[in-house]
Amino acid sequence: MTSDQQHQRTGILRRIARYITGFELVIGGVSVMMILVLVFYQALQRYLPFESVAWTGELARFALLWATFAAMGVLVTTHGHIALELVDSIRNPMTVRVIQVISLLVVAATAFGMAMEAWALVETQSIVKSPVLRVPMSWVYVPVLIGVISTTIRALIAAADIALHGPIVADVEEDLPEVTGL
Repeated sequence: MTSDQQHQRTGILRRIARYITGFELVIGGVSVMMILVLVFYQALQRYLPFESVAWTGELARFALLWATFAAMGVLVTTHGHIALELVDSIRNPMTVRVIQVISLLVVAATAFGMAMEAWALVETQSIVKSPVLRVPMSWVYVPVLIGVISTTIRALIAAADIALHGPIVADVEEDLPEVTGL
């Protein structure tokens, strides 16, 4: 395979990853906006003269679940997840590489276990309906399943990338506030 073909393949993969990231961010963003609108509407319902709508609280809870799990994979890819920044300050790059790979493998294993449980919930909870909307609970768990599968795949790819190309080191000096006058 020539370098042009290799570059074209990685370009296609990056484009696909960009679309998937965009899709996950749209799910997360729409879910957060749903929470915002529904919670504001719930607060407004207290002062309106007509009967309140019961499904707003239930849908807001589902949206919180969807936003959390839809954004999980994106956070792993953009290094926005909880990280051990103290490890990044270690001077030995091989040590940092090993620790980052191990931590991403732990994230991938945890996400895989969550994916197995989410799949079990999707398979078994179709008979259970939500209390107010009467939506099958298996439908509620589908975005969770998609999010944890994405997290598993993204963590494995990030671990392989760090193992092959070296650690991702945050610039600790940029994160510290500048202290003057001492």
